[in-house]
Amino acid sequence: MKKQKSPKVFISYSWAANKERVIQIANDLMRDGVETIIDEWHLKHGNDKYSFMEQMVTNPSIDFVLIMCDKSYTQKADSRAVGVGNKTAIISSELYGKMKQTKFIPIIIEKDENGNTYCPTYLKSRIYFDFSNNDDQYEQLLRTLYGEPLYRKPPLGKKPEWLSEDSVNISSIEHAVIELK
Repeated sequence: MKKQKSPKVFISYSWAANKERVIQIANDLMRDGVETIIDEWHLKHGNDKYSFMEQMVTNPSIDFVLIMCDKSYTQKADSRAVGVGNKTAIISSELYGKMKQTKFIPIIIEKDENGNTYCPTYLKSRIYFDFSNNDDQYEQLLRTLYGEPLYRKPPLGKKPEWLSEDSVNISSIEHAVIELK
């Protein structure tokens, strides 16, 4: 049996809020075989944090960048504030440049009092995972990271023979009979 390569992710988040939650998600990913890079584990004192962020986003060995969207991240990204704003500039250019667009995955970890998601403008059109109430979409995230979707496209069948024959089409009747059984 062929051993599947473990996916490798970089987690981008705002240091201002939800840090413990982000670290817990990183721990869960590591437990489930996803090589996870997060500043708390990999960025050392004396390192250039902006260079680190740029390397993580542009590094071809990083399969996915998980963007943890909360109020703080969204405000900083939209205003291009220091830290997250710099990541936003890097990620935005990569999103619309040479990287696969599937590399960047927004994960909503906070909503406002009206239930609206906090998501930076540059990510609003992206399909996201919602972890704002709990991690009930964690399995779906793992399936995405491993390329193992719950619903798979079936193989393409053959053209029905009766389409080429000079007879009456009874396929709709056959399907109705099958459904009644």
